[in-house]
Amino acid sequence: MALLHTAHLRVREEAIEPFRARLLRHAATSLEREEGCHRFEIRQERRDPALFLLIEIYEDGEALQIHRESEHYLAFRADVQDWVVDRQWWFWEEPAEAG
Repeated sequence: MALLHTAHLRVREEAIEPFRARLLRHAATSLEREEGCHRFEIRQERRDPALFLLIEIYEDGEALQIHRESEHYLAFRADVQDWVVDRQWWFWEEPAEAG
């Protein structure tokens, strides 16, 4: 069953532009290199451009683990560690059918 992962990342005001560029590159790399990464979308809040929403869909929990252990993910985290001031994550499942 596919795993939907969303995250809110808040960055420092002075880091908005370099963070956006680095995040876009990270999303593209994840989609290109990870067979189990099916979707990686990025949204930026209109009134608060320092807030980013990530929407990611993985084949399963194993695919998410592969993502989290990948060289490009670890490089991304290292590159943005001083820019991100808050990080909130959610993991979504489809509800089981009643009955």
